[in-house]
Amino acid sequence: MGALQGTLTYKLFFVQGELEDDFKKTLVESVERRAFEELDAEAEEEERYGWVPIENPLRVEFDTFNILFDNFINLGLRHDKWSVPSALLKAHVSRAEQEYMLDNNKERLSKFEREDIKAIVYKKLKEKSLPRMKVIDMSWDIQSGRVRFWNQSNKTIELFQGLFEDTFNLKLHPASPFIHAKELGLSDEQMETIADVEPTNFVGNPPSASPAKEIPLNPVEV
Repeated sequence: MGALQGTLTYKLFFVQGELEDDFKKTLVESVERRAFEELDAEAEEEERYGWVPIENPLRVEFDTFNILFDNFINLGLRHDKWSVPSALLKAHVSRAEQEYMLDNNKERLSKFEREDIKAIVYKKLKEKSLPRMKVIDMSWDIQSGRVRFWNQSNKTIELFQGLFEDTFNLKLHPASPFIHAKELGLSDEQMETIADVEPTNFVGNPPSASPAKEIPLNPVEV
């Protein structure tokens, strides 16, 4: 969550390129191609992710009115994953192994028998439970080209970037001082100067060093 309620901490991205003028005609279709699909206990997949409406993650139905809000494209990334507690799985597997050995008059089980029993037990437990659901908000200001994503996990951010780029056929760049400077429209000379600037630690006593290198900036609109 985050865009509508909850934490204000988000990851900022800049979009490379712009949507076409008639993007509204294909917006819903593009999102539906990468919409979230429910996990199936019978399938081998352990996790799935995709888009859901930002105001209702359980409803996977899209139209322009639940995606586009003025100049903002708002969506939720839903990521479901099976998560059977290890202690619960271990206990059920142990009981199943004992029952199997009793029924088949065995004192020991082979490696393959143990693996088969564990797989069967795991599947039964999945069928009796629900996958763990995580929904993360995304808000894209299509005028400024800025995207806010309410998560800081590197793995989740990687999933999000891939999903975004596949859906909209546009590249995402995580915000950084260099990207911010580029977005301000600085000259090539100014960008080269920024590339040579050394990082500075503003916590504690500053180390003795030569005066900071001044960067000549022309007035720009922010």
